Amino acid sequence: MKKITFIVAAFLAVSLISFAQSNQSIDNLPTDAADYPYWIEMMQDPEANFYTTVAAFEKYWEGREIEKSSGYKPFKRWENHWRDRIYADGTRRPANEAFNSYFQFRETMGQRDNEFTGDWENLGPIEKPGNAGTGQPNGNGRINAIAFHPTDADILYIGAPAGGLWVTEDGGETWTSNTDSLPTLGVSSILIDYSNTDIIYIGTGDRDAGDAVGLGIMKSTDGGLTFDLSNTGMGDVTVGRMIMHPSDPDIILAATSSGIYKTTSGGTFWSNEINGNFKEIVFKADDPNIVFASQGGSFYRSVNTGDSWTLITSGIGSASRGVIGVTEANADVVYFHTVSGSEYAATYQSTDAGLNFTEKATSPNIMSWGCNGGSGGQGWYDLDVAVDPNNENLLYSGGVNAWRSANGASSWSINSHWVGDCGVPAVHADCHVLEFSPVDGRLYAGNDGGIYWTDNNGANWTEITSGLAISQIYKIGQAATNKDKVMNGYQDNGSATYLGEDEGFLTVMGGDGMDCAYDHQDHRYAYGEYYNGAGISRIFNNSNQGGIGGGIGESGAWVTPFALDVTDPETMYVGMKNIWVSHNIRSYNVQWTNISNFNTQNCRVVEQSEADAEIFYVAKWGDGLLRSDDISSASPQWTNLTGSLPIAGTPTDIETSPLYPDVVYMTLNYKVWKSEDRGFSWEDISLNLPVASTNTIEVYKNSDEGLYLGTDAGVFYKDNTMDEWLLFADGFPVSANVTEIEFYYDSLSPADDAIRVSTYGRGLWTSPTFYSTPIADFESNESNIPSGCAIDFIDKSTGIPHQWAWSFEGATPDTSNEQNPVNIQYLNQGTFAVSLTVSNPAGADTKTITEYIIVSDAMLPIVNFMAEDTVQCTGGITQFIDQSEGCPIQWLWSFSPDNIVYIDGTDETSENPLIQFNESGAYSVSLTVTNSAGESSITKENYIFAGGQLLPFSERFQGDSYAAMGWSVNNPDGNTTWELTTLNGTDQLSWMNFFDYTNFEARDYLTSPLMNFSGLETVLMYFEYAYAQRYNQKDSLIVNISSDCGESWTRVYANGPDGEGIFATSEPSDNFFEPTSTADWCGSGYGADCPIIDLSNWAGQANIKIQFEAFNKFGNNLYLNNVEVGSTVGLFDKNANGDGFSIFPNPASTSITITGNENAQIDLFDLQGKNVLSVIPKSIQTTLDIQSLQKGIYFVRITGESATKTVKLIIQ
Repeated sequence: MKKITFIVAAFLAVSLISFAQSNQSIDNLPTDAADYPYWIEMMQDPEANFYTTVAAFEKYWEGREIEKSSGYKPFKRWENHWRDRIYADGTRRPANEAFNSYFQFRETMGQRDNEFTGDWENLGPIEKPGNAGTGQPNGNGRINAIAFHPTDADILYIGAPAGGLWVTEDGGETWTSNTDSLPTLGVSSILIDYSNTDIIYIGTGDRDAGDAVGLGIMKSTDGGLTFDLSNTGMGDVTVGRMIMHPSDPDIILAATSSGIYKTTSGGTFWSNEINGNFKEIVFKADDPNIVFASQGGSFYRSVNTGDSWTLITSGIGSASRGVIGVTEANADVVYFHTVSGSEYAATYQSTDAGLNFTEKATSPNIMSWGCNGGSGGQGWYDLDVAVDPNNENLLYSGGVNAWRSANGASSWSINSHWVGDCGVPAVHADCHVLEFSPVDGRLYAGNDGGIYWTDNNGANWTEITSGLAISQIYKIGQAATNKDKVMNGYQDNGSATYLGEDEGFLTVMGGDGMDCAYDHQDHRYAYGEYYNGAGISRIFNNSNQGGIGGGIGESGAWVTPFALDVTDPETMYVGMKNIWVSHNIRSYNVQWTNISNFNTQNCRVVEQSEADAEIFYVAKWGDGLLRSDDISSASPQWTNLTGSLPIAGTPTDIETSPLYPDVVYMTLNYKVWKSEDRGFSWEDISLNLPVASTNTIEVYKNSDEGLYLGTDAGVFYKDNTMDEWLLFADGFPVSANVTEIEFYYDSLSPADDAIRVSTYGRGLWTSPTFYSTPIADFESNESNIPSGCAIDFIDKSTGIPHQWAWSFEGATPDTSNEQNPVNIQYLNQGTFAVSLTVSNPAGADTKTITEYIIVSDAMLPIVNFMAEDTVQCTGGITQFIDQSEGCPIQWLWSFSPDNIVYIDGTDETSENPLIQFNESGAYSVSLTVTNSAGESSITKENYIFAGGQLLPFSERFQGDSYAAMGWSVNNPDGNTTWELTTLNGTDQLSWMNFFDYTNFEARDYLTSPLMNFSGLETVLMYFEYAYAQRYNQKDSLIVNISSDCGESWTRVYANGPDGEGIFATSEPSDNFFEPTSTADWCGSGYGADCPIIDLSNWAGQANIKIQFEAFNKFGNNLYLNNVEVGSTVGLFDKNANGDGFSIFPNPASTSITITGNENAQIDLFDLQGKNVLSVIPKSIQTTLDIQSLQKGIYFVRITGESATKTVKLIIQ
């Protein structure tokens, strides 16, 4: 009961939270949200609800055209980042949460000896990537802040929004950073103490896009080697700009996301002087008593060094953001440069030190991307202004492009262009900061690509970006066949491929790069995309061959997931709103097919199992998790696992086990989860992890379930030898946002394997993989063998060895350095030792088993086999697999009856024949195996059922999953569907959650295993159900039958509005219906009897499937159990008290024990309905010997004085 109640509760939580979020968001919107971009300020207001902010954005953009450089993209990337870093109600998590939890983790982790915890190297890009003809400037990453040494023109400082503080001492030839140990890598403002340049202040957080948390101000007293928090009185805020008093360096003013703060003690304490989200603050050029600041589009003025503030409105129109320009050329001249939403609003000039303003220009729209202005822009995101210190009329504007005015902002001319059009230099798009050097007068510009300078009014721009490892990577793709090929998808800087230490990076796609992948068989082929899944492109030999996604008829998420098939790299799956597949992505006429019918939410994650390529998981934004177990079919079936999620939310990543098809891992809501039943239930394996966003997880194949986890607090590792997580982060930035993990596996030596990690702000990183002191262990595929036998050995050592030294006494060869040696041959009789020594840099260990291999000339084979499918349609094909031991060398198969066909070149002497069964019926299978000592045989009676299993059929839904019981679910809308549940501690059963199923008139199908009605004249079907309608809403239950393996269907029973009559078994209710007693079930007093359906029209036929069809009218819940099909009505006696009897074990092999609360007669029936055992025990508990019965399926019927129970029994 606990498990199922938990699943139901989780499902309800998802529905209720989504409903609450939607209503809260709409209810809290300002009435004019469609006309004014409230979302701009809400993005950086830590008190603003995330869902309300998104709703305000969507309301504003409703009906508007989404243009290039409109500001739409920066918001979507903000949404993509923050939606995983909020509470369920949309409130934002504390800014310092991850860092505080990280340090608590470090304090409690303790010292771990002989464990390798990483040796991280930043691959970059460090040097600016080459450009393979993308048609636009590329770069390394965004810059928010620029500062200067007061006397040395070659010493510059830059701040990256998620990459830390960087300094150059040679004018940009080289750059260094020492901020990887800081609790945030967001830097939006920098101050250098002019009296002591070893004192450096950085304002943390990302002022313009919210890519990193703000923790106030940090201070260094050793030239930037180390920093300490200096935010007392200020707290965890984003600092957009700081200014230092020109004659007292201890006086500093800071414009922050929660107001203007002032210190008179060099940052020891800060006082709040005015509240609000301030991004800009400047001194009057000749008087530090007068200070100017902006909040949104409002201009403020102080005459007492920021102690009090006055809102200035004279001459200023409405705007949503403004920046301020002053100049030493005329200290009374002040410019207020504004935007409204995304577009240019106006530039205002004051000639009386900010008391009154005059509008100078409102056009062209210099925020647009065009040469002459135009529509669109993203001025709320990329905006700055700078006035020449020697010319009050010469000023520069930064937006998508840079513009210049030589007449005091009366008119503007374009000064640089994002792709180099308009007859001006090409400079990377989206300028965030413009600063004149106080030493040499150069104008520096920081944008989404890096840093540029000009010393001739913009006639030429020189880029000095190389050396800044500040790339913001969404996803990576590591080539499986070439270590030196890793594709990276960047925010703002396209997609680039790492080509090794010597060649560096090469940009192969422009725009914003997202997901990436390499063909795992041929690394000449790679694939990338733009945002929302647009422009999925094929890269061949580092050359972009163009888009291949033109046949996909919908868009996807900001980062649209795609995956190459694990067995066929010419097949790609793309998760838009649905799953699209192409089987010819290397061709020039790529074809796409939609293989799902999901709702309108975008896909977040797609993941295919390596252990079973038919298993495919999809995580969708807003409504959870789905799985297909037949992804390669033309119309895959989808199981909705949303109700099984352990907590409401969207998984951030899904990873499958490379060995076990049922095992899957998931990161969700700051935790790590593991399922061993394909997502039907989950275990929290977070253990000692810090409280930080869990972003990505990957299984390392060369380990014992080694899991690498990427978070907002670094990389963590755990395997099956550990009872807690280990920080795997030596040399890795403390607060880097890890976005993806992939591995390169060296085919010759695991010592040369590499982990690749992408970060959003510090580029691509690599390290050798984890290892610890090894402990040797091994096994072999056989240990008792005949002479001449060759066997295989399997390394089972822990600690991840890098080297192996095997010794095989009496064998040929007698040594090996392979991890898993094969074909080790033993020619002579005897008992022999095996020894294994394993080693890695942490140590070595040896294990020897002295009497491990026993070789005998008389050792006969031990015969066994299996079939991939023991129940199949007539004409079906089954692969038989020999599982015999003892080094078999010959095989002889036989079938009874023998009307079978060997296909694909196999015959009765094949080791693993492929058999077609063209006639229905039960088949017995025999196998004789020969080795050097002789032969042995085995026969499995009634092992294969062609045309279906013979009657009687019984199902009480006690298996781990529908698939395990042979049932299948068809969920056409990818939403609520048939699921297994347990109520009130009783047996497991099947149900449909109509109560929360809002997709009216949707149909969901539950299809039985294949059955064979041959040899019968009468066939009856019986089942039990419970249902209560919701007053005005009435659902339907329909039963269909197929005699052609499910190709076509005939309706044989229908009740509800889609059928006839009323089939409710309990009184109508507006509450969530769960049957609490037998009185709520059919045939128990209220409503309908339990159906007995006559299927005799299909008697004598094979290839039968029965299907339960649920038709949704948003009514109440339906529960189904005890499905019986047979020729004897007596088999279906119904009495709930029959549950007083129990059978253990089941499955069984030698005996079963039956316990009841009264004396009873016990009968066993085989699948043909023959009574093979009948007993009347003398007590209420009896044990029956079943060793004489053939293996297979039986039915145990227990008939008591007041109850009867029939149970399926498996003898194995």
